[in-house]
Amino acid sequence: MKTSRAIILILAITTVLAVSTQRCAGNQKDDGNQKDEQSIWTEDENRGPGPGPGPGPGPERGLRRGGPGRGRFDLTDEEINRIMEGLKQRSPEKAKELEDLREKNPERFQQELRRHASDEFGKVVRERMEKRMEQWRQQRHAEFVEWLQKSLPKEAEELAKLKDRDTDLYGKKYDLAWRNYGRIFEESRRSPELAEILLEDFKLQKKTEELSAKIKAAGNEREKKKLNAELEEVVGLRYDLIVRKKQIAYEWLLKRLEELQNHIKESRAELGIWQDPKTKAENVKERVKYLLEEKKGFNWN
Repeated sequence: MKTSRAIILILAITTVLAVSTQRCAGNQKDDGNQKDEQSIWTEDENRGPGPGPGPGPGPERGLRRGGPGRGRFDLTDEEINRIMEGLKQRSPEKAKELEDLREKNPERFQQELRRHASDEFGKVVRERMEKRMEQWRQQRHAEFVEWLQKSLPKEAEELAKLKDRDTDLYGKKYDLAWRNYGRIFEESRRSPELAEILLEDFKLQKKTEELSAKIKAAGNEREKKKLNAELEEVVGLRYDLIVRKKQIAYEWLLKRLEELQNHIKESRAELGIWQDPKTKAENVKERVKYLLEEKKGFNWN
C-alpha cells in the first residue's frame, strides 16, 4: 500500500512538472521569425477557446468540431445528406434554406446545420462512436483469443469448440476467461516479464487450492505428508514470484524517481534563467513590442 501511494505521488508530481515545463517551453515569435530561446509568455498565449468550425464540406471534408481536448470530427457527404433528410421531414422550409446556404456559404452552412439539426447531428455522432466501440471490442476479442492460444492453448481450444456449437455458453466462458486472464493479457502488452509472472502465479494459486483440498480429503498420514511436501514446494515458488513482482515494482519506482529528479533539475535551471533581471527586462520589452504591433489579417466583415 505504501509503495502504491508513493508511486501515485511521484506520478502526480511528475505530471505537474511536465505540464509546467511544456507551458514554459514555447518558442517566442518576433517579426514572423521563431527564436530558439523559450518564451515565458507561452502559457498566456495558449489559453482561450479552441478553433471553431473548419472549412465547409467538400468531397472529403465536413463539419469539424473544435475546442480544447477534442479531436477532429468530419462528417462525410453521406452523413450530411442523412442529416438534411431528417431536417426536411421536420422542417422543410429550414432545410431548403440550408440547401441554398450550402452552395453560397459552406462555412456558415456548417454552423447553421449543427444549430438547427442538433438531434440528427447527435444521432450521427452516437452511431459513429458505437461503431468505433464495436470495432474496438472485436479487435480486443481477437487479440485476447490469440493470446490465449499462445499462453493457454488448452483453454483456448475448449473455448473454440463452443464458438459454433453454443454461442451463449461461449460468451459465458469467454467472460470467465477474461475475468481470470484479462489483466494478464493487458499487462503482456506493457510488460511481458510481469505478465509471465502473473500467469505463473495464477497457475500456482490454482495448484495451491487443489493440493489444500486433497490434503483435507486424504485418508492416511502418509498421503497427507506427501501432499504437504508438494504444497510447501508450490507455496515456496509463489513466494519467489511475489518477491519478483515487488522487485519489478521497485525498479519501476526507481526509474520514475530518476525521471522526477531530472524534471526537478530542468525546472531549477529554467527558474534561474527567468529570475535573471536582464532576462526579465528583455522579455518585458519584447512582450510590450509584440502587444503594440499592428496585426494585419483578413477582414471578414
